[in-house]
Amino acid sequence: MKKLFVIAAAVIALAACTKTEVDNVTSENGPAISFQIANYASLTKAGESSLITEGFNNFKTYAWYTSSTASNQAFMAPATVTWDAGNTQWAPSDHVYYWPKTGYINFFSFAGKHFPDAVDLNASENNRAEAHYTTAITVATNDNILVADGAYGFFNNDAAKYKLDGVTKGVPTLFRHMLSRVKFDVKVDATDVDDTKNHWKVTVTSATVSYRNQGKLEVVFQNDPTIALGTDNKPTAAGTTAKYVSQVWTPESVSNVTLTNAADVVVETDGHAASAAEILIADSVVMPQTLATTNVTVALTYTLEHTYDGGAAISEVVPISAKALTDFTPSIAAWDPNTVYTYHIVIKPAADNKILFDPAVETWAEIDTPTYTIE
Repeated sequence: MKKLFVIAAAVIALAACTKTEVDNVTSENGPAISFQIANYASLTKAGESSLITEGFNNFKTYAWYTSSTASNQAFMAPATVTWDAGNTQWAPSDHVYYWPKTGYINFFSFAGKHFPDAVDLNASENNRAEAHYTTAITVATNDNILVADGAYGFFNNDAAKYKLDGVTKGVPTLFRHMLSRVKFDVKVDATDVDDTKNHWKVTVTSATVSYRNQGKLEVVFQNDPTIALGTDNKPTAAGTTAKYVSQVWTPESVSNVTLTNAADVVVETDGHAASAAEILIADSVVMPQTLATTNVTVALTYTLEHTYDGGAAISEVVPISAKALTDFTPSIAAWDPNTVYTYHIVIKPAADNKILFDPAVETWAEIDTPTYTIE
């Protein structure tokens, strides 16, 4: 007298030439380099939020300098950029970096709890930057890894684009999440049952999601766009930003780990009604992965208690053995970065599972007895 439905709703060594030295502070230097920071909050609802709201007040930036006489010289390798509340700006904290008088700079920035082991500029691939997290990352359920859009062709502190944290100018730096998030809720739905004297109580005692939480990450940015330089040896157009071309997680060959419910969850309702959804497994950060490849499964055990018109309760324990998550939600084949997935588990005392009878009556047997004559 029960069915389980799961419905998903979806709502991310330095290869270079000689370093350009800009440490010296003289009247010939350009303005100090600063940044304007934003965090791309969602793929499904466009918008930005401050990096500070995610709990980070610093990040790392790699940068390369190009001019008519220099090509891809290491400029920041890397620099730590920190929030300066007193001056309302994001700026390198190790020392002041100044804008060169000529040429332009390309910037690649990273934030969060894990940083790349190497960020390369591969000249054989049209100066395409690549970030390599070559040490396997064990993704905790509260982790955060962020990679910013590449910033190409900048030669000054642009006017504020994101207007967050009171920043008025700087290199636009939009971070995107490299990880996914999942959460599960549960409800009991008796809308198929018309008799409101029925009452159902469901107690979920165990909920388990098995998935992979270790892997390596590689982020590939677009090829360095061709940036024309004018007679003053500065770009003829304003700088531009572009999202990375690809972000690939390679899961490690390790055993799956599990997400579980922290405590029993109770939902109940009368006939022809559905309960409110209750959180079963709280919002958790997970590594992006193809669900079939890493054998992501879900298992459930619940107690179903049924009473009618206040009478005696009938209780049964219902185990749902581990099944592929894609069996329930085939449209969701993978957990993508920068995306939150909410899975709704609906337990239905279905109308088509009512107890029915198929009565029959055996035909009377006719026995022809011998004749007995009374004299």
